[in-house]
Amino acid sequence: MTSADAKDSIKAVTLQSPAGMQVTLLNIGATIQSINVPTESGNVNAVLGYANHDEYLSDNFYMGATVGRFANRIGNARFSLGDKAFSVDANDKGNCLHGGSDGFHRRFWKIRSVRNEEAVEFSYISPDGESGFPGELDVSVTYQIIDDFSLAIDFVATTNTETIINIANHAYFNLSRDQHLIDAHHIKIEADYFTPVDDKLIPTGRIDEVEATRFDLRNKTGLHATGSKPHQSRQYDHNFVLRDADGRLREVAILSSPDSGLSMHLHTTQDGLQFYTGEFLTAPFQKRAGLCLEAQRFPDSPNQPSFPSPILKPGDIFKERTVYEFVRGKRLP
Repeated sequence: MTSADAKDSIKAVTLQSPAGMQVTLLNIGATIQSINVPTESGNVNAVLGYANHDEYLSDNFYMGATVGRFANRIGNARFSLGDKAFSVDANDKGNCLHGGSDGFHRRFWKIRSVRNEEAVEFSYISPDGESGFPGELDVSVTYQIIDDFSLAIDFVATTNTETIINIANHAYFNLSRDQHLIDAHHIKIEADYFTPVDDKLIPTGRIDEVEATRFDLRNKTGLHATGSKPHQSRQYDHNFVLRDADGRLREVAILSSPDSGLSMHLHTTQDGLQFYTGEFLTAPFQKRAGLCLEAQRFPDSPNQPSFPSPILKPGDIFKERTVYEFVRGKRLP
């Protein structure tokens, strides 16, 4: 593992496996800057990122960052715990997105090497009332390369007061050799249900079957445009209800690129998976240059009684794992 200082207190750390996979991480936002995977056709950087560290200071796309306190959206930027109502930062059409404009992605995290420099741990203490959220939250995010070509991410958090929590990674994946648009990729998601949204992308509260809809991604599905309007039926910014959500680590999605022969198998302990096809990306990137697969709690769950609870109480531990497993040419779905 190597590290280097950059301007404005930004620090970079690189993990490397014996087989040559390299992952570069930043202390701002506990961020993934790059995941370089050697393949038969050459090295592939599997995620989007800025070459200049300073650009992360003004990033509006949550590029590779750890997002929280509450990943995804909270409708009307309000929620209640018991008889107490809370208002949080309304940074997205009157809603709270990814913890607000100064969420975890904007914070500088403490960084230390662990497990004989095979892993790196980022830690942050979010004070009571930060961005409107109750309770002091003690958070750690640990990255480790396992089995040569897998990146494991472990999220752990505790609180001193009842609060809500939803922490996820917001990497934008593109597995092609030249990182052109994601349209040539294929996706498969192990979900029989999804959560429909309104025109502000807030869940309606329903949990609908994917059967006979464009949300049926249970078999390998191309992301290329279909129909008369470009990309009309292949745009997504939706939460999928993952199968077998019992807290165990299991494979929930496969992303693959015929161009590079590389696939990414996503494993998680989480209940939901936000699939976002990058329609809101702008310069220096472009629309649909990358896609997000955010393993997480359900969006707006503090306001949706039918969704799994996002509440964390004193004495309890929020503990979730997500693994990005990269497979080179032999296990395409």
